[in-house]
Formats: sequence, structure tokens, C-alpha cells
Amino acid sequence: MIADLHPQSARLRPAMHRLIARHGATAVLWAAIRAALLPRRRRPRPPDPYLMSPHMRRDIGLPPPGPHVPRYYDLR
Repeated sequence: MIADLHPQSARLRPAMHRLIARHGATAVLWAAIRAALLPRRRRPRPPDPYLMSPHMRRDIGLPPPGPHVPRYYDLR
């Protein structure tokens, strides 16, 4: 089946008219300016699995951490 879209259906005007009718022109203008000037929010990085507790590692399906072997310079 081939979709037959009208060229006017992809325009932004009907959506903007609905937003202005619902919230007012000044509110829509300020929201557009604020959206254009503010930087995008970034997702926080996931926690490092090596720093998680053993039960959290097990809950997400990671193997338990190996035994702690001190290095020679830790023994001083």
C-alpha cells in the first residue's frame, strides 16, 4: 500500500495556530525563544559497574567481581 500524503499535511502552520489559540501568542513566542537559546539537556551517564555493590551487579546480570588482590605497592 502506498501512502498518499498531501503536501500541506506536513506543514507546521496548523500546529502553530492550535498552540497560539490554546496558549496565546506571547507564551508561544517566549517558549520558542527559550527553546532556541537554552542548550539541550544531556542524559546522565550510567553508573560504573565496577563501583557497584555485588548485589546490584547480580541484579543487572553481571558476574560477581573478582577477589581483591593487593598490588605490591599497596603492601607498603
